[in-house]
Amino acid sequence: MPSLLRSLRRFAGAADAVVDAIGRMSAWLVLFVIAALFGQWPLREVVGGGHILANDFGQIAHATVFAIGVAYALRWDGHVRLDVVYHRMSLRAKAWVDLAGTVAVIVPWALMILWFSWATTVRSVAVYEKFSDTWSPGYWLFKVLLLVFAALLLLQATGHVARDIAQLVDPQPEHRPDARPPPAASAPG
Repeated sequence: MPSLLRSLRRFAGAADAVVDAIGRMSAWLVLFVIAALFGQWPLREVVGGGHILANDFGQIAHATVFAIGVAYALRWDGHVRLDVVYHRMSLRAKAWVDLAGTVAVIVPWALMILWFSWATTVRSVAVYEKFSDTWSPGYWLFKVLLLVFAALLLLQATGHVARDIAQLVDPQPEHRPDARPPPAASAPG
């Protein structure tokens, strides 16, 4: 049993590490989103320039930030929830609530997204689907992002399930040496 618990905690840590690395790398896309989307107005209205491709790829980058950000928010428990009772619960009760919510809602939802979007994504990539109103390339990337979103969310959710099961079987203190808040959350408010 101790080796199983160690394996569960190791898997949860590995899932956290993958989502952290991808989340931190994709956070830099926010700068491109700002430049591509918000920079379009002055370029178009003041200079008379700008390009429709910048808008299209800015939208893809924006979707990437959100698609990856969902798993990153789940990793750091940064999602929105009605926290009336949860913060007063014991670690064991929190583990039960998290496990039930992850198994009953997040995992089926991510699996459903993967299942129903797989065929349309393959078709879209096969023809390099374009944006319907601008005919610029890259619309197929939105569909690939849907799979990336679901896969990362599923990875993080299974990491949560592993951690919650390990916590329920062998309770550990809440403080973990590898747990640190994401960079944005550590700033004084």
